[in-house]
Amino acid sequence: MLREDFLWGGAVTAHQSEGGYNEGRKLPAVCDLTVTGEFSDFKDGIDSFHRYKEDFDLYKEMGFNAYRFSIDWSRMMSDEETYNEAGFEFYDQFIDELIARGIEPIPTLYHFEMPVFLSQKYNGFASRKVVDIFVDLCKKIVDRYCHKVKKWIIFNEQNGILQKGPKMFFGAVCPDDMNPQTFDNQIMHNTLIAHSLVNEYIHLKGGYVLGMATVVQSYPETCHPLDTLESMKAQSEAYVFLDVFAKGHYNSFYYANMKNEGTLPEILDGDFDILKKGKTDALSISYYMSTISHYGEESLTNIKDVVIKKNPYLEMSEFGWTIDPVGLRITLRQLYDRYEMPIYIVENGFGYDDQMVDGNIDDDYRIDYMRKHLEEMKQAVLEGVDCRGYLVWGPIDILSSRAQMKKRYGMVYVNRDNKDLKDMRRIKKKSFHWFQHVIQTNGEEL
Repeated sequence: MLREDFLWGGAVTAHQSEGGYNEGRKLPAVCDLTVTGEFSDFKDGIDSFHRYKEDFDLYKEMGFNAYRFSIDWSRMMSDEETYNEAGFEFYDQFIDELIARGIEPIPTLYHFEMPVFLSQKYNGFASRKVVDIFVDLCKKIVDRYCHKVKKWIIFNEQNGILQKGPKMFFGAVCPDDMNPQTFDNQIMHNTLIAHSLVNEYIHLKGGYVLGMATVVQSYPETCHPLDTLESMKAQSEAYVFLDVFAKGHYNSFYYANMKNEGTLPEILDGDFDILKKGKTDALSISYYMSTISHYGEESLTNIKDVVIKKNPYLEMSEFGWTIDPVGLRITLRQLYDRYEMPIYIVENGFGYDDQMVDGNIDDDYRIDYMRKHLEEMKQAVLEGVDCRGYLVWGPIDILSSRAQMKKRYGMVYVNRDNKDLKDMRRIKKKSFHWFQHVIQTNGEEL
């Protein structure tokens, strides 16, 4: 039922996995500034900087034919005018080792790893100067790897900019004298300009771009019409990006809303023509959960972590996220109905504080989560959606986005915790063998 060339694999970030913090002239990155110290930090990761070949062997054994990773900006530049050859050489070998194992490399060009000095000097993506620096870097990266890499993601979860919470993942802090919504809209606009320019260059070099957004399905809390309007507004925070990826312009609702609220960002002459260059070849999403919308209330905030409203009809994970497989099917159908573009699921998974018992990790809860989501994905395909891939978030245990090791997503256990690095030994979980069989049968047997 699924395409013969369906992509099966996993996805990670550099900063949550690599470690090697002081190696290869790496610089501090803005993601480091999001760490509270409550759990851990990103300095050691799971040491994939030194162990990625071992990890790739495990992925090959599982049957992966694709792997999404980020190219860490803070490894690639020594200052704003100097590129770091050691960083390029690291990813030369990294990409070659994937290809040697028959695993397609899918780099993400921005996954919250901007060098801190660009945040401190320019306020990150709030500045068009940083847009220019990022675009120039991406051109260097594309030039280096375009003969090895076909598929690219430019920004990870770009619509997270519009979630209520700090913007340090994009290197920016709202000035005291600026409306926070106007500030968010400015970062949105600047990153969409960056996306469009990089997208144009990747296409010039023969590449294929997957425009990415995170989708948190939002249901009206009641049948009150105002709750439906609130739900539509919540969904528009993803559509404003996806519409640029699919159509090359802002959607009419969000643009009108910025004008009505008085929160329009600074838009330079020629910017709308640049956005026309932002149309991608496919869409890609991360999907983990859903929320509910009530008029006048926030359905999702992202201050210390993603916080959503509880749905009485759905179970919640131990970390407070709804478990909603049907929401994935709804999301796929909504997006395909709206855009009629190929869709890749490039993040989905279940975080849990896995415990080893007698040397084994029997993570049936993860298998259940993934099985139900894959079942709904397949149902969406039967209903006409052109879904072309499923990449598990964190196929091996990595630090969470808040540097917490106990929120494990992997099908491979890594023997470290928040404070004690231990030996970082890799141990297959029960889900490893389950997912291996799923891939072998191209999703026919779940």
